[in-house]
Amino acid sequence: MSTSLKPLSSSSQPPSSSSGSIESPFNIGSRRWIRLLLLTVVLYLALLPLWWYSLQSLAIGVGMAANWIYGFFDPRVSINPDGRVVRVFVNAASLGDPQTASSGLRLDTITYGLPMLAALAVVTRADSILAKVKALLIGLGAMVVLTLPAVLAWAKLTTLEVDERIAFGAGGRSSLLYYAFHGYAFSQPVVAVGIWFGLMMLGLFKARSKTKAPVEEVGRNAPCPCGSGRKYKRCCGKLPT
Repeated sequence: MSTSLKPLSSSSQPPSSSSGSIESPFNIGSRRWIRLLLLTVVLYLALLPLWWYSLQSLAIGVGMAANWIYGFFDPRVSINPDGRVVRVFVNAASLGDPQTASSGLRLDTITYGLPMLAALAVVTRADSILAKVKALLIGLGAMVVLTLPAVLAWAKLTTLEVDERIAFGAGGRSSLLYYAFHGYAFSQPVVAVGIWFGLMMLGLFKARSKTKAPVEEVGRNAPCPCGSGRKYKRCCGKLPT
């Protein structure tokens, strides 16, 4: 008696990998991440004029705060805002130099990450508009605060150059502070993305869930909480018939 093997039915064959598509957040077919990227670029370009016109007010605030803080450490130095530039003046008369050294720091070179951060925060999905506005304000505030130590570092650089010029006849720019300052200035996009990522990790784009007060259970033979004087089972807790 001969036996023959029956071919396996198509229903018993393993599903082909080409029959289904694996969903991925980086799936180019969805085009969603491309639209978000384009929207971020458009918002960044739209926010540039607002950022540019706000630099003068930012320079006044940062310049006054930096001048007040630096005055505790070196009274020779004065930091004054001048339009969109923060100027540092060093009075070197006490060191034997009758001249007053000065340098200017363009505030746009250390704040151009602000519109980038604002655009990223706007396109990020949030649970509510209030949560998005809160995250946006916290992020921009953190980046503005970081501008203050950058101005203080520039004032320190100017002071070091004056001291080196008087001591050695020439100013040296090879200090670690010089490279740290310019590293921060050139890495503004990285700083903006880092703050935006920190906002997401802290959950600032999510609305706070309102915790409901626990409901105290009432025994069926206990007095009804409505104040009728009857038992709960014969008042508000009466079962429907």
